[in-house]
Amino acid sequence: MRFLAVLAGVTCGLWGQSPTQPVPLIAGDPLQALRLTLGSGPGRATAERVAAEGAGFNEALKLTTTALPANEWDIRVRALGAAAVKKDDAVLATFWLKCVEPADGECVIRLNVERRDSPYTKSYSQPVLAGPEWKQFKIYFQMAEDYAPGGYYVDFWFSQQRQVALLGGITVDDYGQGVKGVDLGLDPLYEGAAADAPWRAAAEERIEKLRKGELVVEVVDAEGNPVPGAQVRARMTRHAFGWGTAIAADLLLGERRSASASDVENYRRLLLENFNMVVFENDLKWPPWEANRARALSGIQWMLDHGITKIRGHNLVWPNWQYLPKDLAELQSDPEALRKRVLDHIQDEVTATRGSVQEWDVLNEPYTNKALQKILGDAEMAAWFKKAREYDPGVALFINDYSILSANGADIAHRNGYYEIIRYLGELEAPVDGIGMQGHFGSPTPPEVMLRILDRFAQLGKPIEITEFDFNTKDERLQAAFTRDLLTTAFSHPAVTNFLMWGFWEGSHWLPQGAMVRRDWSAKPNFEAWREMVYGRWWTDEKGAAGEDGVYRVRGFQGDYEIEAALGERVGKATVSIGAAGTSVKVVLN
Repeated sequence: MRFLAVLAGVTCGLWGQSPTQPVPLIAGDPLQALRLTLGSGPGRATAERVAAEGAGFNEALKLTTTALPANEWDIRVRALGAAAVKKDDAVLATFWLKCVEPADGECVIRLNVERRDSPYTKSYSQPVLAGPEWKQFKIYFQMAEDYAPGGYYVDFWFSQQRQVALLGGITVDDYGQGVKGVDLGLDPLYEGAAADAPWRAAAEERIEKLRKGELVVEVVDAEGNPVPGAQVRARMTRHAFGWGTAIAADLLLGERRSASASDVENYRRLLLENFNMVVFENDLKWPPWEANRARALSGIQWMLDHGITKIRGHNLVWPNWQYLPKDLAELQSDPEALRKRVLDHIQDEVTATRGSVQEWDVLNEPYTNKALQKILGDAEMAAWFKKAREYDPGVALFINDYSILSANGADIAHRNGYYEIIRYLGELEAPVDGIGMQGHFGSPTPPEVMLRILDRFAQLGKPIEITEFDFNTKDERLQAAFTRDLLTTAFSHPAVTNFLMWGFWEGSHWLPQGAMVRRDWSAKPNFEAWREMVYGRWWTDEKGAAGEDGVYRVRGFQGDYEIEAALGERVGKATVSIGAAGTSVKVVLN
């Protein structure tokens, strides 16, 4: 997928050089050229030309989805690419979208530009959302390959949900080589990235209200009398909010052969300097656990020994054969033996980590991974949570899934499916304590869209965690800007309690360009954004003088503090934790 920017509902003047005269990639009238195509499965839809009321154009396509298909691509309007294109040609697609049904809801359409035949290489494939008002989208991308006329398709997929959407004002134009999004009037980043974007002020107000507490420091002498004018410093030492990362136990413990001693030292140092929470990327997953539980337990103990007590267990059940021990597939014809094997594993791992793991992802990615449920029934998911609760009453039990905040926030089918699974587990009285949203991004989702999604899931009444954030892009400026904005989005939302990166070092990251620190241990801009926000803007280190009553007050971010007060040669110290309700502490000068 190759693209740089999406701008919705905004018209900008041109920046930089004037672009060349564009070449249309859809011949003639796009509404005529785009033809409805349906797959062979159960999907049903219609496409008809209708008047476009309230728009700056006369007609639109009314796209009605009446039955959902097996695959998202099975319902689309499609046109053959009409012009020859070169790899890296700059393309600007412009269209308007309006949602008719569901009323007051959202409709989703995916713009998809792909090769006509195998391997169906995609130059762009991304969904967008629109509500009941017309919304314009301007999407810039670059062609992935050279194509002759007719060698590629321009599609609009509309099969994620039953809906009625209006699509019009369509142009898809090739501007040739060397043209950038800014040359075509686009914001170089994404919708909501502007410094004066409306969502920012509201987010800052929420952070100030939600994430701080009042600290009252009473400075007294040895006889308990107030000490006016004493100089007080309130220095934060640890966030209450969880700022975490995925880690690898073999690297942490110095067991990875490919890692040098300096790599291990740097890995440990950066971990302890930048995070107060961890999740083991692989070591606590079922197959690695059975292969080498000693490594996982040693990794947990290392964390505890070094003061990191917020530890997530990931994960107990990932219900697809490829993520389960191989012997489970051999039990498909024996449901009771399969059921026992799963429950015994939960008992084993939860018991072994009881008291040292604070949270468990009991169930991972259940919307797309259903191998066990197809044999044991969906209700068995509740049994997994109940078994985990039985063997560790104090651990927080989470469900976890992907594509909830990512994909422009427009993977409606996945998002709705995840919501319904959580609701269903509630009906079964499964002890689901929290909701995990993974956060693997290939492109930015507008912050306002993510806030609406978080609002919806918050209605389920459970804490939400961003559990696996990374942004896989070569554009380091874009990566840093979105990291900063996602951190702000999450920290500002009242339901979000923790935020975890899915690794930080390029030398130990499943998507190396998504890391925050390069292989040579130099910092990337997204690491600097992390430091700027977590240990800069949201970090309290305040000084001031006690008043006539010997009291010094400060409103600080919730967490642990060291307090020091002094007057002349007399000094006093204390430690304290600030919560949402605030706290007070007495410091005695000796």
